[in-house]
Amino acid sequence: MAMHARFEVADVGGDGSSSGGSSPASVSGPSDSDGSSSTADEFPVDAYELRRRIAPLPSTSASVSALTGGDHGCFHPISPTSLSVLSDIDRHMQSMVLLLPAFASPATAPRAEALARWLGGFDVGWVLEMDAGGGCGSRFPRREVGRRVRVWTQALSIMDRVFRLRHREARNPINDAAAAQLAALGELASASAGAMLKLAAAVSALGSSPSTLLAALDVYVPVSEAYPGLARMFSWTWCAGAASHPVPAAADAALAALVDAARRCVRGLPASIRAHYPWRMPQGGEVHPCVGFWMGYFRCMLRTRVSLYLVLAGGDGDEATTPALVPGEGGLVAELITCLEAVLEEKSSELAFPGLRQVFMLNNTHAIVRRAVRSDLAMFLPPGWARAREEHMESYVKSYLDVSWAPIVSRLTGAAAAKPAAMSVLLQRRDPLAAFYSALENACSAQRCWKVPSPVLRRVLRRTVLNHVVPAYRRYLEEVEQLAAARTVEDLERQLSELFEG
Repeated sequence: MAMHARFEVADVGGDGSSSGGSSPASVSGPSDSDGSSSTADEFPVDAYELRRRIAPLPSTSASVSALTGGDHGCFHPISPTSLSVLSDIDRHMQSMVLLLPAFASPATAPRAEALARWLGGFDVGWVLEMDAGGGCGSRFPRREVGRRVRVWTQALSIMDRVFRLRHREARNPINDAAAAQLAALGELASASAGAMLKLAAAVSALGSSPSTLLAALDVYVPVSEAYPGLARMFSWTWCAGAASHPVPAAADAALAALVDAARRCVRGLPASIRAHYPWRMPQGGEVHPCVGFWMGYFRCMLRTRVSLYLVLAGGDGDEATTPALVPGEGGLVAELITCLEAVLEEKSSELAFPGLRQVFMLNNTHAIVRRAVRSDLAMFLPPGWARAREEHMESYVKSYLDVSWAPIVSRLTGAAAAKPAAMSVLLQRRDPLAAFYSALENACSAQRCWKVPSPVLRRVLRRTVLNHVVPAYRRYLEEVEQLAAARTVEDLERQLSELFEG
C-alpha cells in the first residue's frame, strides 16, 4: 500500500519560519519558499504599489499629533521623521500668514492665485486642474493616480493639522482682529477643502478595477476624518451653518460616491481575478505569479479594513450581491480566494503531461495557504479553512501518484504476480523490467525539470514517490529472478531523489 502525504498547518509554513506573521516584502515580491512572483507591467497595480501599500509610510498626522497634540504642554521623543513634519508645519504656517489677506473681506489679492500658491506648497496644486467629472481618470495612467493619491493623502493630513493649530492660536484671545482672522481662515479652509475634494470625485469616476478600489479606500479615510473636524471648527464663520455649507455637503457627496465606487469594484473583483491577469501557464508546474499578486492585493485591502468594513456595510440596496467583511466567518476574503483557486484549477487543464496538473495545483494551493495563515487574512477566513486546503493537497498528491507513477509501477506488479516457472514466452519477450526502466526514464526526465519551490513540499513529494515506487521494485527483484537488473534499489532511490529540481 502506497504511503500518501499528509499536510499540517505547520508544514505549510514552508521553510521552518513561524506561521504567525510574514514580512511585508514577502507578499508582493518573489518568494524563496513558494516561488511566486508578480508581473508589474501587466496589471493596474504594480509590485511597487503593493509593497508600498502593505508597508505604508508612517502617518503624518499621527506623528504630528504625538508631538504637538492635546493640551498636555509636553513633547514626546522626536524622531527624524517627526522633525521633518514639524518643519513642514512651520513652513506652511508662515505661508498661511502671507496668503490669508487674500481671503479676508475685503480681499487684498486675487483668491485664485493665492489658493494656487497655498496648494502648491503641499505639492497638490494639480487638483485645481481636475474637472468635476473626474477627468484625471482619462488623463493619468493608473500608477500616476496611485502616486497622486498618496501625495494628496499626506497633504490633506498636514493641511488639517495646520488649520487646527492656526485656529487654536487665532481664538486666543477673541477680539475683532481675531474674528476677522478666523473668518479669513475659514474662507481659506473652505476653498482648500473644495479644491481637494476634486480628487475624490476623480477617483469615484474611475472604472471598476482593483487599483480603483485601493485608491477609493485610501481617499475615503482622510475625507471622512478631516472634513467633519473642519466643518465644526469653521461652522460659525459660515452664515448658513455647517450642515448646509457647500463644502460639508460636497464632502458627504464625495463619501457617498466613494462608497458606491468601492462597492462596485468589490463586486467586480471576481471578474478581475478571472480576466485581468495574463494567464500564461508555467510549464514547470511552479506557483503562478498571480498567486503572489492577488494574495498581496487582498492584504492591501485589509490594510484599510475599517474603511472597507464601513463601505461594505453601507447600504445602497446591493447587500445581497456584495460580500461582507466579517472576521472569522468567511465572506469577502474567503470568496475571493475561492475564486482564485477555481481559476487555477480551470487553467491547470492546459498542462497535459501526466501528473503535472496535480503538481501545479499542489504548489499553488500550498502557496495560497502559506500566505493566508501567515498574514491578517487568516482572521477573515472561516474555521477549518486551512485544514480543508490541506486535504486538497493530500488529494492532489494521491492523484499525482495515480496518474504519474501507478502505470509505471504496474509494469512490475503484474509480472511479479506470476511465478517465474509459469511465465509465458510472450511475457518474457515483453521484458517487464525493460518496460519499467523505459517508462521510468521518461518520467524522471520530464519531472526532473518540474519545479516544487518549497523545500518542505519538495521533500514530502519526493519521499512519497520513493515510498510508492521503491518497495514495488524491491519486491520484484526479490520475487522474480533478474540477475541482469540494470539498477539496484539504491540506484533507483538516487534517481528519484533528483525530481522537481526545476
